[in-house]
Amino acid sequence: MISLKNKAFRLTMATRLLATRVAIAKIAAFGFFILGVTATILVVVVASRNFAVAAEATPNITDPNPKTITVAAVGDLMLGTENLLPPDGGAGFLREAAPYFKGRDIVFGNLEGPLTDRGQPTKVVATGRSYCFRTPPSYGRFFQEAGFNILSLANNHSNDYGPLGRAQTEEVLAALNIKTVGAPSQLTVLDLGQGRQAVFLALAPNLGCQNINDLEGAVALVKKAQKDYPGALVVVSFHGGAEGSGAMDLPLGPEVYLGEKRGDLRRLATTLIDNGASLILGHGPHVPRGLEVYRERLIAYSLGNFATAAGINVKGATGLAPLLLAELALDGRLIKYEIISFRQVMNQGPRLDRTEEAKKVIADLSEKVRQKINESKTLRPAKK
Repeated sequence: MISLKNKAFRLTMATRLLATRVAIAKIAAFGFFILGVTATILVVVVASRNFAVAAEATPNITDPNPKTITVAAVGDLMLGTENLLPPDGGAGFLREAAPYFKGRDIVFGNLEGPLTDRGQPTKVVATGRSYCFRTPPSYGRFFQEAGFNILSLANNHSNDYGPLGRAQTEEVLAALNIKTVGAPSQLTVLDLGQGRQAVFLALAPNLGCQNINDLEGAVALVKKAQKDYPGALVVVSFHGGAEGSGAMDLPLGPEVYLGEKRGDLRRLATTLIDNGASLILGHGPHVPRGLEVYRERLIAYSLGNFATAAGINVKGATGLAPLLLAELALDGRLIKYEIISFRQVMNQGPRLDRTEEAKKVIADLSEKVRQKINESKTLRPAKK
């Protein structure tokens, strides 16, 4: 038998053991509480830091003193012509591209054909050599809805229906608050807000346009833009160069196509930058060409086709539809650029290309431009 003394001893030990376990449990609970609080603090700190980084990386569009100018630029635009209009009436032609235009200071393209129901054809249509376009005036709203604020009319189709057709095009776009540029000696001013301005001039080898082959005249216009609008960004658009998939490589010298002088494009672009231009936007070959950064200024030698309906070939390289996004300092220096790759679907417009073919093609062509320039410097005789 167990004595009362032993029973008391055992009861005392059991009570102490229970108390010890309770204490351990409380310590553990307190430890988990501390860990939880610490984790919460860490999450809050990390989240706060991430938010700060994200906020820092996102430009403040309400900044009263913006330090840059943002640009979206594309090549040829022609949303349908007479009996070859898109099945949806053009409503969805620019839909996939529009988000990339949103919020940009400058949204530019080359309008390859008048928006008109007036005038008479000025050309005899010859497949492979001559085409005549006109798009219903009502299609102008699709450019406005997409976000365009300036379009070039300096090309070989703006006069397809004569002065009446061109005049109506300008009227339609002006009513939509879209500026136009491209007449001889014309300078078009785009107010970018917060005291910033861009001045555009556009060149082409065609009737009713500032002549792309008149280098002195183009230089004089650039200088006039600087004088009349001090501090403004000077942007030059040109419609030049040979056409087709065989014309993707930029030649260093004058180009002739179908008997027409289409400009000495590198000499033109670099000379205009030497005289004060900040951005050069080329189109005309219906295919992409390379880019060049010259004296910290960006030159796009051809942005190809972008949104062209039936009547313009979009097979192969002519269907590549690059969208150029650029950010420039207020003095025109290039900060960064990006090519967003689209590919055209016949009579449906540009569709985002996940394979990024246009971007890759332009990167390869840009490298070829760089190599040609370096080779030409090597071959050039030294000055005595």
